[in-house]
Amino acid sequence: MEPQLPRIQHGPFRSFVYRDYRFVWIAAASSSIANWMLKTAIAWLILEITHSPVLITFAFAVFAIPSVVIGPFAGVWSDKYSRKKLLVFIWIVSSVCSIILGLLVMADFQDIWVIFLLTALIGSSMPMVFICSQTYIYDIVGPANALNGISLWSLGLRLVGVGGAIIGGFIIESAGTYLAIFVAAIGYGVACIAISAVRHVDARGTPDDSSVFENLKSGLNVIRGSGLLIGVVILAIIAEAFGYGISAIFPILADEGVFGVGAFGLGIMNGAFGVGGVLGSIILATLRNLERLGTLLVMVLMISGLLLLGLSLSTYFYLAILIIGGIGLLMAGYDTFAILIMQRSAPEGMRGRLTGVLVLTFGIAPAGHMALGFMTAALGPSLAIGTSAVIVISVTLLVFFAIKGLRSTQS
Repeated sequence: MEPQLPRIQHGPFRSFVYRDYRFVWIAAASSSIANWMLKTAIAWLILEITHSPVLITFAFAVFAIPSVVIGPFAGVWSDKYSRKKLLVFIWIVSSVCSIILGLLVMADFQDIWVIFLLTALIGSSMPMVFICSQTYIYDIVGPANALNGISLWSLGLRLVGVGGAIIGGFIIESAGTYLAIFVAAIGYGVACIAISAVRHVDARGTPDDSSVFENLKSGLNVIRGSGLLIGVVILAIIAEAFGYGISAIFPILADEGVFGVGAFGLGIMNGAFGVGGVLGSIILATLRNLERLGTLLVMVLMISGLLLLGLSLSTYFYLAILIIGGIGLLMAGYDTFAILIMQRSAPEGMRGRLTGVLVLTFGIAPAGHMALGFMTAALGPSLAIGTSAVIVISVTLLVFFAIKGLRSTQS
């Protein structure tokens, strides 16, 4: 039975009235701060060891590549098995891998391929966290509060991400990279404890004995039969590769050759991206409901492309920080709109599978990260970012005019 919603029933924080939602939120937020610290620490570690733009962006790619393989299957698993047990398992693995990585850094171990392997193992948790959190939220707060619940979840991830990025940069400069990695391990442990407190019984569709592959195929068939969902997947690839993907070259912008702001400046850039996301999530959390989600998704990507153009022309660090914050704000909109379209379009018992296809784009996107690395090495960061902007704007326009479902009043 759903709890009564007294004073905050129509407020921006109404989803927090649900006990289980609070624990899902805490778990995801703790995991997020760990992820941001690790990304900052690993990027700086690779920069110190190699000074290679390609390998730095490859580190970001390695963090996301497991989503290609795990993402769709994670959606099936979240529909068939206990989400709580899945999350506990992957956060234990992430914490152990982080501890091992921290010990290797303390020992001045510099084999980057071992570092990449541990990074990939930790990154493999991302699809499961994303999918299980989204399906939990939709089941716990219901369709009427889904926009609010997803927005507040996104707000939490970005809010702590700001702290994780900035504090991570400060820890790296003042105490060493290894300590930031150990703090990330603690964050995964806190997430594990929080999710263990969830009492919600996972919703299930019609029971069947179908294999994982048959369940995966059924989810892909739903996507294939909808022009709207195909459009969302294409736009998600662009957003992940060249929207979120722009953070892959923040270490290069922070280096002496561009802004010369060091590891702490790198933390500020990551933090600005997070602050923008926080503001975007706050705005979305205040809204009751939204229609024409496909059109809104196109709009945020178009404006993101224009901001990328501005970033490519910027020669002042603090102007770049403002632009990065704006991109982060728009990416919050992309997250929420894409997730809502998938959740609303999913037949009962298949939300995990459809969200899993969306998560697949997290793993495809590293191709964009690597492209940014090669473009940066060949053209310099400004032209690489400018090229990314042209790609975002061009592909978004093409998809918008080619797929009628994105322009529908029901999208």
